[in-house]
Parts: sequence; structure tokens; C-alpha cells
Amino acid sequence: MGACSIVVTYGGKSMSDAFNRACEDAQEEYGNDSYNGQINNCQLAGDVTHKRGQFKEDDFFHEHILENVGKREVKGYCERKPKHNTNKIQSVVKNFPQKGTRKWITKYQAINSYTDEVVAEDVSQTGCIKKGRDYVEVNPNVRLVIKITKQLVGGTRKVAEIQYKKASNEKNGLYTFVGWAPE
Repeated sequence: MGACSIVVTYGGKSMSDAFNRACEDAQEEYGNDSYNGQINNCQLAGDVTHKRGQFKEDDFFHEHILENVGKREVKGYCERKPKHNTNKIQSVVKNFPQKGTRKWITKYQAINSYTDEVVAEDVSQTGCIKKGRDYVEVNPNVRLVIKITKQLVGGTRKVAEIQYKKASNEKNGLYTFVGWAPE
């Protein structure tokens, strides 16, 4: 099988973010055939931004990159630096107040100590131990731990949401990837 040269330009918060986005979109559009001639079958082999000033035209720079990468490799360079969020507070909190009171119940749980799976539970410690003993007698290779928990039975569980707050001047960077994709 051969290889074709590719030049892909993508935006992202960083070079690796832009590369991952380009790969995800290529896989969505062209599938995951390992010989589809797209960037999703390549690895990011390095950042060559520092070498860009040595070439007067992008075509010569791209030829230089192609001469120095192998099949399934791309190298990237930054065309436009990202502008990061410099705000002191970079998130927003939205609270959901509870109307009335929340109602809690105490429960005891028998938990498989190897898998953290809850295999039995009861409102009393004695009842949970009995259920746990019955389980272990049927499954002799299991070791259980009994834990006390509080579970919400009345009221809403969602109390708040936290979202990223984008700065007004925040922008993704622009990155170009050059290399050989298998086809």
C-alpha cells in the first residue's frame, strides 16, 4: 500500500487539541479504514513551528516536512497563536435551590471488596449482614464489606451546574499538519 501527502489546517486550543479534532472529523467523514488517505490514520510526530521562518513560501516548507516524516506521520506548525482565557474567574455556577426539605434514609450495603459492586442492602445492619452471609455462602470466593450510607429519598439530587465562562477575546489557535497518510 502507498501513501499520499496531506496538508490539513485546523483550529484548537493547542496543537494536540487541533490534531485530535482533525482526526475525529476525518474519522466521522471518511470512516476508520486504515488506508483512507486521511489524517485520522496518522500520528503527530512533532511541532516544527520554529523552522517556519527558514522558508520564504509555505510550499517549500511543506516539501521540507514531507522529506523528514515517515508514512503515517504528520508534523504541525502554528499559523495563529491561540488567545487564552485570562479572566480571574473562568467558570459560572448555577444553583438549583431545593423547595422544602430533603429526606434521607440510612442504609447498609454489602459491597464486593474486589469489584466494588453492591450485592445486598438493607435498612438495618443485621438485615444487611444476613443478606451478605447468604450471598457469600453461594459465592465462596467473594469477600464482602458492609458500609453504612445515606440515600436521598425525597427531593431533587441536582443542586448546581458549573460551566466554563469564555473570555470575550478568547480564540482558538490555527495549526497546519503536513505528512503522509496511508492509502
